[in-house]
Amino acid sequence: MTRQVRDSDRDPQVELRGGASLSSQMSPTLWLLLAMRVAMETGIVLGLAYWGYQTGSGVITKLGRAIGAPILGFGFWGAVDFHQAGRAGEPLRLVQELLISGLAAVALWSVGQPLLGLLLALLSLVYHVLVYATGGRLLKPR
Repeated sequence: MTRQVRDSDRDPQVELRGGASLSSQMSPTLWLLLAMRVAMETGIVLGLAYWGYQTGSGVITKLGRAIGAPILGFGFWGAVDFHQAGRAGEPLRLVQELLISGLAAVALWSVGQPLLGLLLALLSLVYHVLVYATGGRLLKPR
């Protein structure tokens, strides 16, 4: 016998298979890591865009660099499938992520935003330490 569920009975969270919600599947630590990841990636995009805008000379060049720098950065990020590298994939992915976030931090520093650059670098380092300290991985199994 099945019970009818009214819309007012539904949890507003995203439902997963088996009726579980996304919030019941994730621990507070995973939520923190997710928030840090979003902040880190947003900082990388904005840092590279700001650098591109500040280093351009005319409006068109400024806008082109502001759009192009994050595209190149994330193009480099997504260009390689580290799953193909076997056991070396995880450390290679870590190096890649640290290089990209470090590049964005240095870019911010170079255009007169040393505090933002330092905060982005620290966020990236703390995020990556926490991922491994909690038993996580950057490469998810397929």
